[in-house]
Amino acid sequence: MPLTYLDAIDHLYGTSEFTVRDFATRVGNRRATKLLSDLKRRGYVARVGRGRYRRLEAGERPDLRSLEWRRVREILLNGPDPKAWAGESAVEVWTDGRYRTSPSVFTRLYTLAVPKSSLGTWHKYLHSNGLSPNPKKRIGARIELLPVADLTVAFKEGEPVVPKGDALRLIRAHPGIFAGAEALVHD
Repeated sequence: MPLTYLDAIDHLYGTSEFTVRDFATRVGNRRATKLLSDLKRRGYVARVGRGRYRRLEAGERPDLRSLEWRRVREILLNGPDPKAWAGESAVEVWTDGRYRTSPSVFTRLYTLAVPKSSLGTWHKYLHSNGLSPNPKKRIGARIELLPVADLTVAFKEGEPVVPKGDALRLIRAHPGIFAGAEALVHD
């Protein structure tokens, strides 16, 4: 496993305060300010004063999952049209977010129905936004593009989604996955 700058901070300072200048000198990075800013944005260090940082303990770090998942959702919603939430994502939309399935607490699956003819465009779009529809991804946001020949789109609170009847058929076809979801479906 490669050594990271976070490992260097752990080794050099632990949770003690340090300056940007000292960090830059000790690790030999001329862009230490940018690096520390990125680590702060990701929740690994905290800025305690001008040019001063400290590493955050695991219990002090913010939970960034919801921020990342919201970012991915917005990227998908701004993608090429036509598109519609499908599968588990459609059930989530039709239940107003009250029913969500996921392989783990660290994974969020987004299923999007897109026309077969636009698959190449979607792959380029996702790549340009730093996303990948890799089905083997274990944690983080996982995107599943569902190519369809004929796409029917309904709108629920401004979001494109497969029609309610399609979501209900999916729920009824998989009672082990969507137990009780049908009672949560709203118009």
